[in-house]
Amino acid sequence: MKKGDTFLRNASFKAQINSKISTFNCGKSSLVQLTNALFRIIKCNFKRYRTQLKRALFILFLIPLKFVSQVAAPDLRCIEVLANGDIKLTWISPADPGGNFFSYEVFSSISSSGPFTNSGSISAIATTSFIHGGAGGNVQSRYYFIKTKSGVGGASVSSPSDTLRSIFLNIIPSVPDLKLQYNQLHLPKLPTTVSSFTIAKEYPAAIWNIHGITTKTNYADTISVCSASLNYQVTQLDGSGCVSTSNIQGGVYNDKKAPDMPEVDSISVLPNGQTVIAWTIPRDKDIVDYAIYESIGGINTWIDTINGRPTTLYTYTSTAALNAPLPLYVAAIDSCKQIGPFDILPTTMHLKTTYDKCAYKTSLQWNTYQGMKSGVLEYRIYYSVNGSAYVNVGATTGTSFVHTNVSPAQNISYFVRVINNNKNITASSNRSGFFSTQVSAAGFVYIRSVTVLSKTSVGIDVYLDTSKSSQGIHLYRSTDGSYYTHIGFATANSIPFYSFSDEDADTKNVSYFYKAVVSDSCGNSRTTSNIAKTILLKVQEDKNDFFTKKLTWTDYKGFAGGVSGYNIYRIVNDVQSSIPAGTRGPGDTTYTDVLEDEAPNGSKIDYKVEAVEGIGNPYSFMERSNSNLVPVYIEGDVYVPNAFAPRGRNKEWLPVTHFVDKSEYSVTVYNRWGNKVFETNDDTKSWDGAGMTPDVYIYLIRFKNSRGEYKEVKGSVTLLQ
Repeated sequence: MKKGDTFLRNASFKAQINSKISTFNCGKSSLVQLTNALFRIIKCNFKRYRTQLKRALFILFLIPLKFVSQVAAPDLRCIEVLANGDIKLTWISPADPGGNFFSYEVFSSISSSGPFTNSGSISAIATTSFIHGGAGGNVQSRYYFIKTKSGVGGASVSSPSDTLRSIFLNIIPSVPDLKLQYNQLHLPKLPTTVSSFTIAKEYPAAIWNIHGITTKTNYADTISVCSASLNYQVTQLDGSGCVSTSNIQGGVYNDKKAPDMPEVDSISVLPNGQTVIAWTIPRDKDIVDYAIYESIGGINTWIDTINGRPTTLYTYTSTAALNAPLPLYVAAIDSCKQIGPFDILPTTMHLKTTYDKCAYKTSLQWNTYQGMKSGVLEYRIYYSVNGSAYVNVGATTGTSFVHTNVSPAQNISYFVRVINNNKNITASSNRSGFFSTQVSAAGFVYIRSVTVLSKTSVGIDVYLDTSKSSQGIHLYRSTDGSYYTHIGFATANSIPFYSFSDEDADTKNVSYFYKAVVSDSCGNSRTTSNIAKTILLKVQEDKNDFFTKKLTWTDYKGFAGGVSGYNIYRIVNDVQSSIPAGTRGPGDTTYTDVLEDEAPNGSKIDYKVEAVEGIGNPYSFMERSNSNLVPVYIEGDVYVPNAFAPRGRNKEWLPVTHFVDKSEYSVTVYNRWGNKVFETNDDTKSWDGAGMTPDVYIYLIRFKNSRGEYKEVKGSVTLLQ
């Protein structure tokens, strides 16, 4: 071995020692085995390391001191204050695998800053609790921690456990509550301690109940009896299962406060006019009765007392709420006969209605509802007709509302319902009702007839009841009998007969429906007439017969006496014969006419149909109605003889006209030198050739046909001897 090597620096020697130490498990038997092993190593290497023996023995002395373990302090968890003021501590024992435990030492102080004195010693490691006799935990808090002694003679002392403070409960009487104050076991709270405190209350005697649970270190309890002996205790659980408890604190306490004010939930007027007021049960349990007051002339007047704290409803049988807003108040009465305060806001909503008989609308007004929980969301208006179910007709955030289109001549009723913002509380007003009187209206309005006047106009005759006042008559027209448009108005002037003229009609293409509506003295449309419909006439040509015309028309509608028949008129040159060309019975709306006999009479021919009312009209009328005029067009022509003999059989020359407009007719005859020898505008006047020599003469005939076209006919005629 090189000079300077020492016993402890020899790698081989060190490796042997370390190998043995690594298997050491800190037990007493293992320590002996380790010591013996180290002696054997030294003995085997004695000759080589004789000079190092003294140092090896020193190492053997140090090894036991190095491997003896110190036992930790116990885990202090709970402190209980016993009824006599003694204090019980509960903990969890520490580990002691080496069996070195000697004792637990309990230290206490009345101050967190000390001084701490030893209050007890426990020699068994398995013990997990200790009672500190005479601790006085019922008069003040005490602070505790525990240390563990271990090793020979308890020479080794652990660090202290957590310092816990016993819970001390103090009660401060006050109005309106008893104030309970107490402390935490440890600040900050131990991780294993439950966050909440449980408040137990003894009442009546020997009966304990859990009164409350809180995370705070204070608690308020309202005295719910007039006078009583009350005790309280605070407990707190630990996750290990132990419980910390405070001292029991209590005494005889009196209820010195007035009972809580009942919070009014709603006040409503019932359909029969009585009033119901509802409230929530106050928190104060020392309530035996409720007093009901009515504000009369500004003075709060007692009207009734009802029994029982759970009662939350009162019905006032007076119907005063029908006449005005009714203030009703509720106050609680406790077992000491003390009367608490009341809310002066609860007042019924009083609804007033005003009906406008001309506008058919109701104006509603009511007073503001006060004291609504969570505030007023809206007022809803309900409406009933003749006792039917009420229906909602609108809502508002104000205190007035106008309801339009009120049913006239009916029994009407309203009420208002208020609803809060949370939509869970409502209250109703009184019912307000009336009969929706209407002004008088005409008993009837009757269209006597509608008749076509021209291509663009229709005449309408109306008969009105004058026994009632009216503003006037509105006239309406329709093309389909369903949708009507307003076309005229006639102011009523106390006469029964009125005539309208519809000047914007297309009578040759459309059959129109008419009706009349009377406005009462308010201007409201009230009385409606019968429906009358014009006759629309159509004429068709017969392709196979030049002179035959086929007539069809629509039925007339509107005569109260019905249609007895139809007259068909042929109008020639704007002249209507007094005798109809034909007739048809009711319901028969076709006719065929032959015009051959009318050929010489003129160019202009029109047709019309006339409806004739039958008997039985309740107003004793027998009216007539004309259809539109329908012109027919037949091509006009002139047939001219080519010769005549004044001394022979054909003594005169006369052109024959067919459907020629005679107002525009002329004939002129010229000789071969262009001199006019004859002229006439009369289609019935002939030329007799007087004074003229036999010869060929030239004629010119001018006329206008039925279409208004001007025509000329030229030719020659021979005058024979």
